[in-house]
Amino acid sequence: MSILHGFYFAFGLVVGSFLNVCICRIPRGESVVSPRSHCPGCGAAIRPHDNVPLLSYLLLHGRCRSCGESISLQYPVVELATGLLFYACAAEWAFTPPTFVYSLFLALLVILVFVDYQHQILPNVVTIPGTIAGILLSPWQAEGTSRDFLSVAAASALNPDGYETLLPWVGSVLGALIGGGILLVVGFAYQLVRRRAGLGMGDVKMMAMVGAFLGWRSALLTIFAGSFAGSIIGLFLIMFKGKNLQHKLAFGTFLGTGAAAVLFFGASFLGWYAGPR
Repeated sequence: MSILHGFYFAFGLVVGSFLNVCICRIPRGESVVSPRSHCPGCGAAIRPHDNVPLLSYLLLHGRCRSCGESISLQYPVVELATGLLFYACAAEWAFTPPTFVYSLFLALLVILVFVDYQHQILPNVVTIPGTIAGILLSPWQAEGTSRDFLSVAAASALNPDGYETLLPWVGSVLGALIGGGILLVVGFAYQLVRRRAGLGMGDVKMMAMVGAFLGWRSALLTIFAGSFAGSIIGLFLIMFKGKNLQHKLAFGTFLGTGAAAVLFFGASFLGWYAGPR
């Protein structure tokens, strides 16, 4: 690991500290910039030297300095996960533009994964700006993200002579439309058959964001990965925890985890799947 990679890992830890604030405050409709961080138990403001990502949790033995109340394990987990994800981006894309585009994408996923796990909601304040950001940043995504037959065909139809310039934008918009549209259709069909909601619009908007960053093929792969992981966990809960088919799982948590996996391994999987038989 180079010094630059180490600094980027440390930067990820700092971002993870901010993401913890977002995870805690966004579901309550609170500002993420004020007031300053404080203990949820006693309300005491957290001192700067007690707010060092990961290190402070270890030095304080996971307890508030003022009241001694336990600090949720979520805080170091989110910080460490974000640091590792940022490091993985730097290692994969060597500080080229995709490193920073996908670091932003992963930061948004971390918020959604933990908020959905705790509250089973996927806030619009994250998914909608995230989708817009994915489209606006499409020219700086990894090469090949939008180079598929559908995106090329659509871009060529719009501008036959200069389709290469349009290709990232078209691929990102198609990814958002197809990624979100598939879940919208599935949710509508489920509600039509079962007479009750099966998927929330939050899942639809989240997949629009995933498609905007990763393209429609990776969005479909994300839905498959999230559904597969959710099915495995659901079966485990039914078999060993006494749950039934009516038990509601935080689908966004599985989609977010699946999207992160697809970001790093999806291209290899799609290449293998489409290869010679």
